[in-house]
Amino acid sequence: MRKLILFASLLSAPLLLLHPFGPVKEQHSKDPLPVPEELFGKTCQNCHSEKTAWPWYSYVPPVSSLVERDVQKGRQHLNFSRWNQYSDQERRELLAKIAAEVRSKQMPPARYLALHPEARILDADIRRIYDWAKKERRRE
Repeated sequence: MRKLILFASLLSAPLLLLHPFGPVKEQHSKDPLPVPEELFGKTCQNCHSEKTAWPWYSYVPPVSSLVERDVQKGRQHLNFSRWNQYSDQERRELLAKIAAEVRSKQMPPARYLALHPEARILDADIRRIYDWAKKERRRE
């Protein structure tokens, strides 16, 4: 039985190095984001752009898969690096979601804030993000 467990462990060890979410870390943009850096830089860009600052633990399996999954999901919902690829209607809808989710403190998620307390959005910044999104929505 011990030999079987050891054999199974040896066979499954390489699976820890596989990342099921594809080349998330390979997607990188040097283009400036279409949002105010002072409002979105430390709080949003890690998950919602291709300017992610990958922390050391994002390279350690199996945590790396969790981090990559979160970033991939964040980019699926909103990717500031691809803002110009959204239609006018999509941008208006995304701006409404940004305003609503930040105002209701759904973003950034508590799980993210547990590891990144510096990403907490101050009440004054919540108001600034809300006002910015409202103003941008009128322009779209």
